[in-house]
Amino acid sequence: MAKSIMHNKQDRTCYLCMLLNGDCDTRTGLQEHHAMCGTANRKLSEHYGLKVYLCLDHHTVGPYAVHNNAGMRHLLQENAQKIFEKKY
Repeated sequence: MAKSIMHNKQDRTCYLCMLLNGDCDTRTGLQEHHAMCGTANRKLSEHYGLKVYLCLDHHTVGPYAVHNNAGMRHLLQENAQKIFEKKY
């Protein structure tokens, strides 16, 4: 498993809480999310470290969760693209 180039897991912060609200509080129960969708793209996300750590509200549960909200999903994908282009 590749280390994320987008977000440091050891910070124990939610990537979207920080990005959207400036909330850098530590969280428990964070879940890993691959920025690129689909089986093939998930493998590429893993390979290149295009993944972030999200609280439940931003991952699967809330209205702003990436699995429920296309706008949030696209925001993550755009950020992943920019970070990928800077690194590679």
